[in-house]
Amino acid sequence: MNDIIGVNNSWIDYLLVLLIYGLMFLLIRYSKPKLELNFRSSFIFLVAVWAFLMFTGNYLFYRLGVMSFLPWLNNFLHSFVWVGLCLGWLYYCTYQRPVWEQFILFAFTSFVVKMAENMLLGTWHMGTYLGIKNPYAYLIAMSLVDGLYPFISKWLLNTLGKKSVFGIYDPEVA
Repeated sequence: MNDIIGVNNSWIDYLLVLLIYGLMFLLIRYSKPKLELNFRSSFIFLVAVWAFLMFTGNYLFYRLGVMSFLPWLNNFLHSFVWVGLCLGWLYYCTYQRPVWEQFILFAFTSFVVKMAENMLLGTWHMGTYLGIKNPYAYLIAMSLVDGLYPFISKWLLNTLGKKSVFGIYDPEVA
């Protein structure tokens, strides 16, 4: 059971994490509460791709020693709900903003969520990371990696949008 929910974690802890995700989602979708019809296929594509990549990537990078272990439920919720749904909507809300602003928004919101997961579930923790002996170095580094989400998403949509793959709509190509 420790591999699924983590050591000393309870279902209440996970309900609190879901509450944080929900509150962050309300904040994220404030500027664009409805998904535009022409962006729907791109949104669904990004949710599916990012959820799959994060779920498998988090475990793979743990096995390679680059990341700490995320209990399976935390990995699933973080990958599908936070990265897939919430960051997918944040991309929808910000894809027309300057790149520096997108990077800051993605890195900061991810930092808030990772900090909450760290405090509630004890995850996103490594004593030393990249030679820095600080318990928050790993958490900050992983949040900065999430700042790359809009750049990778834009590349995916540009590449696949030009080829009309999956019915993806890229407003900059249209």
